[in-house]
Amino acid sequence: MKILKKSVSLFLLLAMFWFLAPQAKAEPKFRRPISATPVFSSFYDNQAGLGLRKYTCVTSGTYEGHAGTDLATAVGTPVYASAVGGLYYRYNGCPTYGYLGSTCGGGYGNNVRIDHEGILTDGIGWVTLYAHLQLDTAVWPMSVLCGAGIAKSGSSGNSSGPHLHFEVRKYAYPGNDPFSGYCSHSTSFWVSQVNGLPTTSCQ
Repeated sequence: MKILKKSVSLFLLLAMFWFLAPQAKAEPKFRRPISATPVFSSFYDNQAGLGLRKYTCVTSGTYEGHAGTDLATAVGTPVYASAVGGLYYRYNGCPTYGYLGSTCGGGYGNNVRIDHEGILTDGIGWVTLYAHLQLDTAVWPMSVLCGAGIAKSGSSGNSSGPHLHFEVRKYAYPGNDPFSGYCSHSTSFWVSQVNGLPTTSCQ
């Protein structure tokens, strides 16, 4: 009987430890941040100062040190959260139309950032950044669901024309390319990458 009680006590102790200990969760995957089928005006540069190389290993379609993905789209196009998280940063002080060399908003123009660390337990966390937004369209810091509207696209900051600059951040650059390919990751950061095009499906 004593042995049984000790076994039950040990089981309860282990169960309590398991319940209180952080539980590992799947790393997030991201949906395309705009609904319309995009024209990609520039991809992530995987060479980090050594030349140009996008995920397909082709050198065209990106530029030196580009740490994001540019989606050409008209001013006013709705921008959506790519995964569930907390919108923790908002800059909204730049004219909707910027110019090459502008430092407004750190060059990003009007931009918002979402912290996805809440769905991880490794202490590092993921962040997505949405840049060159239209003035006065970004939502205030808040919890957001995947697919929630967060802003409208523009051309603010260091920009040569209307587009959305989208970044996925976790690792040191380079390493944050959301696309999979021979010159990037073996697994895409997108929820689904069909024929090279990320879908609008949420995780």
